[in-house]
This record gives sequence, C-alpha cells and structure tokens, in this order.
Amino acid sequence: MNDLSRKLAQLLLLGDMMNSYKLVEDLLFEGFTTLNIYENVIRDAMYYIGYLWEIDEISVADEHLATGTADYVLTKLQFRLEQEKQQTDRKKLAIVFCVEGEEHFLGAKMAASLFKEHGWDVRYLGPNLPLQHAIFYANKSKPDMICISVTVSHNLKLLPEYLHALESLDQNFTILIGSRLSEKYNLEKFLTNRTKIVRDLSEMTSIITNEVAHSLR
Repeated sequence: MNDLSRKLAQLLLLGDMMNSYKLVEDLLFEGFTTLNIYENVIRDAMYYIGYLWEIDEISVADEHLATGTADYVLTKLQFRLEQEKQQTDRKKLAIVFCVEGEEHFLGAKMAASLFKEHGWDVRYLGPNLPLQHAIFYANKSKPDMICISVTVSHNLKLLPEYLHALESLDQNFTILIGSRLSEKYNLEKFLTNRTKIVRDLSEMTSIITNEVAHSLR
C-alpha cells in the first residue's frame, strides 16, 4: 500500500469529502490517469479500510462512512470527466451491476466510469440487483456487454444462475465477471465462450478498448 492510498483512507474514515476529492483532483492535475487513480489509490485505500475492519480497528459505522465518502468522490470525479469529455457517437452499450445481496458497489461504479471514458454508453444499475431485473433490463436495452460484480465470497453461489439465465437470452453480448475473489478462488469454472473473468480494472480496460477497436475495423 502506498502513501497516497493511506492518506486517502484516513480522509475517507474522517468523512472529509472536500479533502478526499481534492487529493484525487490534485492527482489528475499531476498527470495520473483515471485508471491509475481508481486502481492504485481509491481501490487500495478501500482495501486498507476493509483490513482495518477485519482486525477490529474500526467499526461497521466507520466503514460505511468511508464508503459513502468514497462514493461522493467517485460521483464528483465522474461528473468532472463527463464535462471535459468530448461527445462522440457511442455505438456500444454496457450494463454494470452487482448480484443480489452484494452491497460493495465501488468497484462496479469505477468500472462503469471507465466504460464511459472509453466511449461506451453505460447503464450503471448499482448494487444488489435481483436476477429478474437484470434479465428485464438486458431484454430492454440489448447491451453489447454485461459486467457483473461480485465481492463477497458467499455471493459466488449466485453466479451460475445469473450466467445461465443471461446466456439463454437471444442476444449477442459478452459477460464480464469482475471480482477480486479470483485471487483466492478458482473462478475458471464460470468461464464459457461468452463469459470472461476480469481480475482488476486494468484487465477490464484492455478488454473494452479491444472491443471498440474491433468494431471500428
């Protein structure tokens, strides 16, 4: 863990929205990419906060305060990036959500932001999305890609049902399973010819940029 992540973690635990965002904004001015900020600063800060909770250094209330503050930072950062981004004709659509019962949504929100940054149209459906609503929205929106986030190990048991139902739809989309659990569990069993495992935001970014490049050929 680097000093920037530790400093951000301290600010998030204080609920200091102004200085948390200022830290991130300063990094943009210094030339950090959005991906670098997400993956090496915000994500690592939240991992550290999670570790502090696991060893009883902080309470659940502290963790919730930090998450709410990080959510504010991400929302304000995304608004800034949207204002600066030149409008383009977006030809690919992604929907991003967490499985039912999954309340850890920051990774999914960062993923949605990166989709937008790389020219995709995005529907971020948030945490705790029941399967029937995922199916309904997939039928409604006809996406090119569905990104499903799973963070807590006991939610892995829901993946087979989600994948089977979504892959049964008469549509041609790719499913990305975004999960840090790939470091501890064998997620290869979930792979199909339409499903890919992404272990971090860098890997996801590589996939979505290749998809856009391929569509332009």
